[in-house]
Amino acid sequence: MDIVIRVAFVYAAMTLAFRPLGKRELSQLSPFELVTLLLIAQIVAPALTAGDDSLTAALFGAATLLCLAVLNSVLTYVWPRYRRLAEAPPSLLVRHGRLIEENLHKDRVRPDEIFSEMHKAGIEHLCEVKWGFLEPDGQMSFIKFEPEPPHAPRAKRTL
Repeated sequence: MDIVIRVAFVYAAMTLAFRPLGKRELSQLSPFELVTLLLIAQIVAPALTAGDDSLTAALFGAATLLCLAVLNSVLTYVWPRYRRLAEAPPSLLVRHGRLIEENLHKDRVRPDEIFSEMHKAGIEHLCEVKWGFLEPDGQMSFIKFEPEPPHAPRAKRTL
């Protein structure tokens, strides 16, 4: 039971520790960031099992981790208050063709990253974007201005 408690505690601590990193960092890991995550796993691993290298301890630890991942998924689905704690909401980065500087700074997103994602979405100019979001998974999505429908000529009223 000690292993289950240790894994649960470390899982919760790591989840809370990674939350402030931001959506963008976790969606596109650089080699440096990947190595950092792997090293964190190596540093934390001995604390999970308290030196118990048995197969049973490994299986209990892995099972606990998988159960916590499922529990996290269920809680974010059914409990909005938990979802707000565990997941970052989407961030509005572009409004009516203008960058929202405050949100760019908060989420540490550079304008060139937005332009790159716009180009991937087939958008050439910022003025074409009605709304631009940084989604909770770190991806960017854009809603373009709808083209104005052609105005049909008014029918003449005859009496």
